[in-house]
Amino acid sequence: MRFMKLLILFVFLILVTSCREEILEFTEHPETGKLYFNSTPKGAEIFLNDNRLWKYTPDSLLDIKAGVYSVKLRLIGYPEERVLINVRAGKKNFVNVNFSNF
Repeated sequence: MRFMKLLILFVFLILVTSCREEILEFTEHPETGKLYFNSTPKGAEIFLNDNRLWKYTPDSLLDIKAGVYSVKLRLIGYPEERVLINVRAGKKNFVNVNFSNF
């Protein structure tokens, strides 16, 4: 009986110690930032450095290299809007265009 108790205790200890969770750490790239696009009304097509992203507002780029970018938003029925944005590393950067003002 004593042997059985020791065996159960041993199995229990093995199970408890082997069930440790592996901790994953997420670190952001220090040389990248986040770029968020929004427009009023929504649905404007997004271009970055004159390259079509096939994205529409509201949307975002979450791992973009720091630097200066030309952003163009195009919405049918309104003149296109161009903005220069300086994406800063480790920061949230926003492009907001109100087409209703045109």
